[in-house]
Amino acid sequence: MPVQKENISPSLVGDERSGVSSDRLQAVARGDDVPAEIHQSVFEATPVLKINDFNLWYGTKQVIHNISMPIPRNQVTTLVGPSGCGKSTLLRSVNRMNDLIQNVRVTGDMHLNKDSIYDSRMDVIDLRKRMGMVFQKPNPFPMSIFENVVYALRIDGEKNHSVLEEVCEISLRGAALWDEVKDCLNDSALKLSGGQQQRLC
Repeated sequence: MPVQKENISPSLVGDERSGVSSDRLQAVARGDDVPAEIHQSVFEATPVLKINDFNLWYGTKQVIHNISMPIPRNQVTTLVGPSGCGKSTLLRSVNRMNDLIQNVRVTGDMHLNKDSIYDSRMDVIDLRKRMGMVFQKPNPFPMSIFENVVYALRIDGEKNHSVLEEVCEISLRGAALWDEVKDCLNDSALKLSGGQQQRLC
């Protein structure tokens, strides 16, 4: 990921009035290393997440370089950059999914509602319950459709089958999937089409 600029630009990328040069936009489009710019309004909002001097290495290769930025509460925040610049790696760092990858090392910190995500006392399972990630490609668990839907409730200790069935139906209706799968809830989710898996996940 490109190194963050010291002087944060108050400009909106792509707006002629913003002062962002066409050279900069072309450099981003080519995939050149371009210092990150963060819109000033991001710093003026109340943050739900703060990223502080965050760096990440896969083995000896550093892929995130000294990122600091707040993520405002109740707003959409967009990370834009060329393929391979570290956007997904940064997002996986927020709920510590990178912990599951061998030889990953981080420095810096992230705070969710003022709690350090990288504190040794952080309950990572609880963190992942509070902060999910929707993947670009669907990735259902290798279990039944029903078990995929109720998995979070099960690891939270819910055992009442009526509650699980109700949540499953409500969730699948909300994903516009219920009518297609209501008669095969015990089938493997891996048998679903790509579009169905996307709605399931």
